Amino acid sequence: MGGRGFQISCIAAVLFGRAVVAHAGAFETSSQDFDILFEQGNAVDTSAIYVAPQRRLTKIGGSVASDTNGGINPATGRPFEKGIEEAKGLWVPKISAKFDLTSDIACAAQYRQPWGIDTDAGIETVHSYTSIEQKITSNDYGVNCAYRFDAGAMGYFRILGGVSYQELRGQQTRMIPHFSRNPDGIPGSPFRAASLDADDQSFGWRIGAAYEIPEYAIRASIVYQSAVKYGLEGTVDNLILNPITGRGEPIDVSSDVATPQSVEFKFQTGITPGWLAFGSVEWMDWSSVTSVDFVAADSAVLPIGTRVTSLNLYYQDGWTLRGGVAHTFDNHWSLDGTLTWDRGTSTGLTTQTDLWLFSLGAGYKPSDQVEFRLAGAAGWLVSGKVDTTLADGERSLLGSEGVLDDDFVSGLSLTAMVKF
Repeated sequence: MGGRGFQISCIAAVLFGRAVVAHAGAFETSSQDFDILFEQGNAVDTSAIYVAPQRRLTKIGGSVASDTNGGINPATGRPFEKGIEEAKGLWVPKISAKFDLTSDIACAAQYRQPWGIDTDAGIETVHSYTSIEQKITSNDYGVNCAYRFDAGAMGYFRILGGVSYQELRGQQTRMIPHFSRNPDGIPGSPFRAASLDADDQSFGWRIGAAYEIPEYAIRASIVYQSAVKYGLEGTVDNLILNPITGRGEPIDVSSDVATPQSVEFKFQTGITPGWLAFGSVEWMDWSSVTSVDFVAADSAVLPIGTRVTSLNLYYQDGWTLRGGVAHTFDNHWSLDGTLTWDRGTSTGLTTQTDLWLFSLGAGYKPSDQVEFRLAGAAGWLVSGKVDTTLADGERSLLGSEGVLDDDFVSGLSLTAMVKF
């Protein structure tokens, strides 16, 4: 039903032992990580991140649908406005529990919310014909394991692997414009809001390897995360009206979609006593996500297989580069800073532009078994343009154009780890 998800994921971040870090791509909010498997002994790690983005779209226009009512918004009775602030704050929780099965084998159970969008553009602009509210929610229940063996006098090599069960749900509402009865006698259609609600469950897996020299705090790892394929099923409501009652006819729909595969390389090394440098590079195959087509799943309203609505995304691949330093002051206090660049996945249809983010985190260890971390992040989303009037070479009567400003973003995270 149109598609212009906000890049809340790129801002939202996960705290894996350091400061708040951005993620690559369109609506990723939390990535898998194996870092807890490198901790000594058994451990439970919990974190909560709050993201407070700003994303303003201005100079909105170019919609053919608005001309059907003379440029007047049927919802307000006034001319369509030219600007909106669509972003909403988002909480992202995560919990991991790691256990040593032997001296060389460790596993960790993990709950996270890997994908998420929450936007509300309102009904004041012609953008409401593309989207009013969009929400993606998810749950991931996973297990990661590592097998360690000696690699030289001081080093270790680890084989990493894991599986996950994921749940995904997507919801969207948008306005349907009014049109009058045409010369062929086809009935007109009133101004109204239509909705989409679909979900599914699936499985994903990951595999990787790591090398470390603990004495010098050296660690390098590379992990491949598989795509997760979904067969979404749900309902589109109020798009087609019953010609007799005038009420919306619910349409059962389905769609095949896959979240992208990814590869991430991480590296860290001690510099001098008490100082650590770290960095990572992540690639995500977002270009595999183009148009998400929802088709009729039964023949009650439309023939099976008829395309009912589409989310036109046509992303480009996501890249995230991250680098930082950390310093331990004593047995209790530490501080770290990170600079992140995330290449936007938008090709002009969505608002996911480039992101620059600086984060600063502080750690406090009252004992060897307990650690608390507080991190904050600030940065900006780069300006750009959005044009949904044309998708895959086809003219969209409900599309519109707009300009994205340079927007400020911020985030805050709190983490607690207990070892036993």
